[in-house]
Amino acid sequence: MYQRLAYLDSLRVFLTILLIVFHTSIAYGAAGSWILEDVDKSQVNVTMVLLTIFTAVCQSFFMGLFFFISSFFIPTSYERKGSIRFLRDRLVRLGIPLLFYYFVIGPMTVWFAKFRNKQTIIQFYNDNVWSFRETFFGPTWFLEASIYFALLYMLFRFVTKNRLEQKKSIPFPSGKTLFIVAAVVGFTAFLVRMVYPTGEGPLELQLGYFPSYILLFIAGIIAQRQAWLDKIPEKLQQTWKWIAICMIPIMPLGLILTGGLDGHINFEGGLNLQAFIYAMWEPFVCLGIILSLLSWFQKRLNTISVFSKWLSENAYTVYLIHPPIIVAWTLALRGIDLPAIIKWILVSALSVVICFVVARMIRMLPYAKRVL
Repeated sequence: MYQRLAYLDSLRVFLTILLIVFHTSIAYGAAGSWILEDVDKSQVNVTMVLLTIFTAVCQSFFMGLFFFISSFFIPTSYERKGSIRFLRDRLVRLGIPLLFYYFVIGPMTVWFAKFRNKQTIIQFYNDNVWSFRETFFGPTWFLEASIYFALLYMLFRFVTKNRLEQKKSIPFPSGKTLFIVAAVVGFTAFLVRMVYPTGEGPLELQLGYFPSYILLFIAGIIAQRQAWLDKIPEKLQQTWKWIAICMIPIMPLGLILTGGLDGHINFEGGLNLQAFIYAMWEPFVCLGIILSLLSWFQKRLNTISVFSKWLSENAYTVYLIHPPIIVAWTLALRGIDLPAIIKWILVSALSVVICFVVARMIRMLPYAKRVL
């Protein structure tokens, strides 16, 4: 079983590394918010445009693919453990790291990056953490959402337990089905973003992206039940690969044609053409890239080596600890006169290496492997 699905572990490692590069991109010019930025974003330049396109493409698929991979293993885990043990293990695996990040890693990283010369750590905690005036979920919003999704899955199993025994065959979605799904998800996201523009939402859950996250979480469960990953149609995958490639330039062109070069940027949400273009653009790029990645990793990286196993074992810890390491390297290079694109490459590479080394050291601590 593990051998057959080794490529999903490799894909998860790839997504974790991509997340580090994604957040470093925002530090060096891409649109979005990050703990510490090292560029003046008031003056648009080529580096900023390229990094923004890169992060927009990443945002379209990588967190959704995390949800897909996570949910793929949920049905078998639930059936093997039973509801009580399943929930307990979910809370241990997700809840403990979530709380540790929220009360330790997150606030300490923010304090060191922005407030260490303004107030003591105790003052910062009293003003922002213990008062709950600010939230510090950071990247662990994914763990938060995963807990909610796990609870909803348990409710679903409880309500439908008598019908689940009858496994209805669901064929792999056709191109027409995928097109309709992408259009519906895009329009739903457009509607949601009228209330919650991208970057906004309760408890740091950016609800404007959740239509695709929910879809992919459900798709992961169905894919496991129907063995979809063993029968991805080659022609369909190739078609959607080219759809994604052709769609990627549509977003920047759409912004240019709607006044982006004149400073009129408002694609995050609301009743406007830019927000509509962005919302409809995302799911088409998302599905094309996800199908291509699943197919490519299955064909090329479905084997286990000592190194790939080591990377996979430490990837979850890397996900949790990468923010302070990116911030540390950003501060270390802040006074060095180098182009932003060079700093982005250096900080990304250094952060990836150090994250995996530190993650391994953390997992050597007593009881750490029980959670991480």
